[in-house]
Amino acid sequence: MRRLFVRLFVLAAVLIPVPQASAAVRVCRAMVSSEIVEAESERAAKSEAISQWRTRAAKYGKGYDSWRLAAQKALKCFAKDEKVACVALGHPCVIQQNPRRIPGDKRDAGQSL
Repeated sequence: MRRLFVRLFVLAAVLIPVPQASAAVRVCRAMVSSEIVEAESERAAKSEAISQWRTRAAKYGKGYDSWRLAAQKALKCFAKDEKVACVALGHPCVIQQNPRRIPGDKRDAGQSL
């Protein structure tokens, strides 16, 4: 009886269709940089630099303005004339399910869309 149950289970497992797997991947664009931002405090300079970065990254479309998802990001600050100057840079990214390739992307040269 147990063997019959095992055989039926294996047969059912083979015959039941399994949904196609999908993957969430991070899709990134070219490096974006803010201008060098000066402020009285480091906190204010960082905040404004990230705000500028987000505005520039948004040109790629919805979701690309997320600093949290940016790849190879950096927020660099230094003292300048009794103020703090900061610059934000990074590759804007989004999370997509089964993303389509970007037409004309050089990484896809020779591959079908």
